[in-house]
Amino acid sequence: MKNKLLLSVFGFLIATSVLAQRSIPIEQDERRLWLDVGVGPGVLKAGSAYSFKPLFLPKVGLGWQIFVTPHYIVSERLNLGLKLGGVFRPKFEDAESNSIIQPKFTPYGLASIDFFLTPAYRSWGAPAKTRFYIGLNAGISYFGELEAKDLVTEQTYKLRRRGKDMFLTVAPRIGVSIGEIKLEIEHIVTTPFNPDFTSFTISTGIPLGISRYY
Repeated sequence: MKNKLLLSVFGFLIATSVLAQRSIPIEQDERRLWLDVGVGPGVLKAGSAYSFKPLFLPKVGLGWQIFVTPHYIVSERLNLGLKLGGVFRPKFEDAESNSIIQPKFTPYGLASIDFFLTPAYRSWGAPAKTRFYIGLNAGISYFGELEAKDLVTEQTYKLRRRGKDMFLTVAPRIGVSIGEIKLEIEHIVTTPFNPDFTSFTISTGIPLGISRYY
């Protein structure tokens, strides 16, 4: 009888210990300010961006995007930040001016928001290693003066689209976060400057400030 009682007490203590360990979260870094650094290739749609032609055409051009994004973790599902960087745009045939626009780097400054579809931590306190999210960037891109070649006369001239240097830019995106690495697909729309730029990027997060754990 005593042996059964001792076994019951021992079993109860083990179960209590296991449950207690599961209820205590794993030590987490509570820093909320981070810096994402990223790069990736992209494709520039040939011709007018808003025609009914297919997105990927024979004259599609390959470009690159580079950026840094300081962002603040508002909650486990919401990040707010500022994306600073630009796009190395390849030459393309511009339907509006009937010219070939030469390659150029076009910098931007975009407000950024990310919404994660899953929580940051598992029910027992461990961090989630893989998380999907959707995001949106919006702001201004700087194009300035462009070098163009007329398709009819073949003369080279300077072009400033509609007399402006800066244009509104909106960029919806989807991505997956794997630890500190993010993989994204982003579609950058700059209007009234065609064409759109679809980018595939990889970035890594760097925590800012002094490490503090709880």
